[in-house]
Amino acid sequence: MTDLNDEYYVLEPDNNNSYPMIGASLRPHSQGRIVSGDYSLNLYLDDPIPRKPEYVDFHTADSTPVVSKNMKDLLEPLEVYGIQFLKGTKGDVIEDLELDYYLLHIYSRIVCVDRKKSDIDEDEEGGYVSDVKSLIIDSEALLKIPEEQRLIFEVREYGVIQLFHKTIVDVIESAGLKGLRFIPVKKWNDNAAFH
Repeated sequence: MTDLNDEYYVLEPDNNNSYPMIGASLRPHSQGRIVSGDYSLNLYLDDPIPRKPEYVDFHTADSTPVVSKNMKDLLEPLEVYGIQFLKGTKGDVIEDLELDYYLLHIYSRIVCVDRKKSDIDEDEEGGYVSDVKSLIIDSEALLKIPEEQRLIFEVREYGVIQLFHKTIVDVIESAGLKGLRFIPVKKWNDNAAFH
């Protein structure tokens, strides 16, 4: 059987103190659902704010991906299943700094954690995953889903982790975007963002 752990990467911010964290607050709340109609998207600088902030192609606070127009323009024509780009409507990033940033809204959520091989914390009944220290994908479960429907998705059991297929990673890395890095699933752990 194909080991899909070799094909997926976790998106993390570059470890650079000049890149500020940008938070996003979307209303109505739309986890796992496409956003249609009117919405409000507050994009705001999160503490600590660097003395000389540098605004790049990827920022995050609380694992919510906020991306530049460059990244949106790169990925949008690919028509990746399960994602949409939502333009910021308010907040200091939009109103005070007048930056053109978008929420990468990943509404595709897939159950894919190999609970036996991953290092996870879960409730006593084994249903709710409260923490993932290291991740192994359940390749058998994921292979039941067509590849074009799992190029970018959120790990359903633990939504703070978003997975990107190697084909998407290659497109992003070839464009030389700043502020992000991809860590292979097999090398990722809960401290990866700090290295």
